[in-house]
Amino acid sequence: MLYSELFAAHLKQLKSGELSTAVEVLIEKAFAISRTQFWINKNQPVRDRNGLRKFRRYFRRLLANEPLAYILKEKEFFGEKFMVSPAVLIPRPETELLVEKALDIIEKKPARILDIGAGSGCISIVLALQSRAQVTAVDVSPPALRILKKNIARFGLQKRVKAIKADLFPKKPELFQMIVANPPYLSKKDWHVLPPGIKGFEPKGALVAGPAGTEALEKIIAGAPGYLQSGGYLLLEIGQGQLRAVRIFLKRAGLCEMQCIRDYGGIARVIAACL
Repeated sequence: MLYSELFAAHLKQLKSGELSTAVEVLIEKAFAISRTQFWINKNQPVRDRNGLRKFRRYFRRLLANEPLAYILKEKEFFGEKFMVSPAVLIPRPETELLVEKALDIIEKKPARILDIGAGSGCISIVLALQSRAQVTAVDVSPPALRILKKNIARFGLQKRVKAIKADLFPKKPELFQMIVANPPYLSKKDWHVLPPGIKGFEPKGALVAGPAGTEALEKIIAGAPGYLQSGGYLLLEIGQGQLRAVRIFLKRAGLCEMQCIRDYGGIARVIAACL
């Protein structure tokens, strides 16, 4: 069997609408070859039996709806590759909007930032890489913290990104110039209609906030003034249809909305507020 035949035979097995690049990427991973090598060798016979076994194992996982990022054990975010596992949410392009806004605000000035529910650490790490920020990255899940610490080490940021186990806010009182969070913002009803690849593999606790979906957002907004310096900023990723509720929470907490950023689908996705 040629590499091109292996590719074509497995491409046919994918459901309509699924990316053909997934098959190519899995071949490259299984046989430890680059994309260029794949295209150079596409008309060469497959002789690596171990690689073939790996590819078939990976492909079975893909057919079982496992996200490609978990099979590859990494996901690109903001041009960097982050280690991921089912312990952490897979980074999404929408979250890059939050990071872009945070970078616009802090520019090149030193800043102390709190990242709530850090997960893989993609937000914390990009902020540290792209600015002079010192980041405290918080997560309550021990398995997520293990991935977070591995990613911090992967980028050599142990001195600038500190991982802490806590539920939303650090136990030790400390003031920050900015708080960022991509918290759970799905309702229990939303969870039931998610695609199988998300519902079957991604951590429910990082997605579902409660019956309404706004429970985590409400807690973060209520607690933020106790951890923000005067004039500090709060940046949140929110879900569809949650803008009105979030504005009520902000007003109640004494925070002033600065900007609402809409995603590529026109949905209000990031709220920037200040104390």
